[in-house]
Amino acid sequence: MTSSGLSRQLGLRSLTLAVVTSTIGSGWLFAPFYAARSAGPAALGAWLLGGVLAFSLALVFAELGSLVSSSGALAQIPLLSHGRTAGFIGGWSAWIAYLALPTIEVLAVMQYLASSFPWLTVAASSSQGGAGQVLSGPGLALATALLALLAWINLAGVGWLARWIDGLTAWKLAVPLVISVTLMLASGHWGNLAASRQPPGETLQGMVTAISSGGILFSLLGFRTAMDLAGETRRPQRTVPLAMALGLGISLGIYLILQLAFLVSIPPDQLAGGWARLELTAHGGPLVALAMGLGLGWVARLLLLDAVISPSATAMAYMGASARVSWMMGRCGLLPGSFGRLNRQAVPSVALLVSLAMGVLMLLSGPSWQTVVSFLTATLVIALAMGPVSLVALRAQLPDAHRAYRLPWAGVWCSSAFVLATWAISWCGTSSLRGASLIVLVPAGVFALADRQHLGHGLWWFLYLGGIVAITAIELNLTTQLTVLAIWALVVFPIATSSRLPQLQPMVEMR
Repeated sequence: MTSSGLSRQLGLRSLTLAVVTSTIGSGWLFAPFYAARSAGPAALGAWLLGGVLAFSLALVFAELGSLVSSSGALAQIPLLSHGRTAGFIGGWSAWIAYLALPTIEVLAVMQYLASSFPWLTVAASSSQGGAGQVLSGPGLALATALLALLAWINLAGVGWLARWIDGLTAWKLAVPLVISVTLMLASGHWGNLAASRQPPGETLQGMVTAISSGGILFSLLGFRTAMDLAGETRRPQRTVPLAMALGLGISLGIYLILQLAFLVSIPPDQLAGGWARLELTAHGGPLVALAMGLGLGWVARLLLLDAVISPSATAMAYMGASARVSWMMGRCGLLPGSFGRLNRQAVPSVALLVSLAMGVLMLLSGPSWQTVVSFLTATLVIALAMGPVSLVALRAQLPDAHRAYRLPWAGVWCSSAFVLATWAISWCGTSSLRGASLIVLVPAGVFALADRQHLGHGLWWFLYLGGIVAITAIELNLTTQLTVLAIWALVVFPIATSSRLPQLQPMVEMR
């Protein structure tokens, strides 16, 4: 047990597998298709660019994870360096995104299963947009039961969670590789990689779209799970950074192989209208439709089985992560104190049950995987953008503190990572950016008015996000917009780091 009451049972293997299982979820079932439609063969470059962005943030959080080794650290780190307003914004944005993720993963399960069990969905009514499918009554009941099962596994304790993750992740690693090799052997249309070449400007725009709404960045941000479970990890100062690096590297390699297999498996006649008009909507999901079109019935059946296992395992991990973020917010006084309670298995049970209830409510609203991925990505990156700022601030506040991992050239690296995070937030689209900014800043404004203790140290958040919204509202070509956003990020970054607290928050534990 730690001083917080959590049980340290996770080793490097389990924590690495937790990162992998958080990263390879519903994204591998949908992202290769949407990325290919957006960028064509350049989708491979988009995965690499998304990987650079994710790794740049992961290295920042590797040092932060070696310094602040408690569960729910995404809420604790900004509180530690910048006080209560910034802590609320960082924790709230992470929690909101985490609450939605299990629901999205369960919806992916339902969408794939509906190909074999059509009674799970019905046509959307006019009040729901009038297009596509939404969960039927039985489908909603099954989705709710699945969320409840995942919550029960989490409530049993982190040891149980680790055993489930270890077993399911081995499956999740094998299936995408087997399917990728099979697709390439069955339909290796390597000429597709040269199909529909576009001018550099259009190619870059397609890559940006693939990274944001195509689901690439959404799929690669699972490294933060290591931070969320740090308080239940043995030797966290060493284990957390290694697990982030290993888990993200393994996952990126699998996604690149899968994307390549998808690109060369498309029959050339389906690309007559270009990649943007590619349609693979039959049979419940794009990969199943591709397998059925190639006569690979066993691959389609394997995909349908994995469509239950992979997203469910990811949903299970994120349900636990969301509970730990809200648990830390409860312990730090950013949410009601009941969120900080633990059950006999040393699990934040109240926070977990609230996460379950919120997930069920989100199911009732009928979201779909594609429509919310941009919003979720924007909200997640807003939470992660605090990392570079807090690292530089903590270097000044704790210059002599031991760090098992110390990021070289931290000032330059953190400035660059902050620029990349700013770009990623803007790439999610104007509507998603505005929605994410509102859902983060409006509650933060209410919190700041009620608790003005550290208001001045968190005002830069309002300046930063307001500036991004204003810049993206102006009609600019992509290169000009990226330049202006980079300049804005470099203007705000020193303001944000200098807004740090003169000394650390006394209520925050560091181990």
